[in-house]
Amino acid sequence: MVEKSKTFTAEMPTKKVGNLATARTDIQTIIRDQGITAVLIRQTETTDTMGGVSDVSEKQYNIYALIQDITHKDRQIHEMGLAIPGNAKGFFYHEYSEDITKAGESVVVKAGDIIQDSDYKQWRVEQIVAERKFEGQEVFRTAVLKKIDLNQ
Repeated sequence: MVEKSKTFTAEMPTKKVGNLATARTDIQTIIRDQGITAVLIRQTETTDTMGGVSDVSEKQYNIYALIQDITHKDRQIHEMGLAIPGNAKGFFYHEYSEDITKAGESVVVKAGDIIQDSDYKQWRVEQIVAERKFEGQEVFRTAVLKKIDLNQ
């Protein structure tokens, strides 16, 4: 039993602790260390003069992602009606530099992108549910992912 005189109380800091660069570095370290190396596949459709799709091209980017099951604590996802079998939540960098993507350009994850892991399992980014910010700038984003092939 803890005596009252030895009870710990925490006080809220009166000033901000850290900065944007530190926040981004911290979350990127967690995503890289706890997540997976994946490939982001972005499809682009070409339409003909009649408006029909004449070609679909794909560009691939290397990324890091942290993919987790949707839990009961994910109230926002449940309230949006997106907590269904085959869906997961993903955590992504605010932007992947060309040093990471190895594609000669940087990329930001957006709805419609496909994420493929090293076992060739694929998820489609259904919706960006949050762009977490610090000092008014994005630090990381979370998304709802739908598994494309449920037989895997």
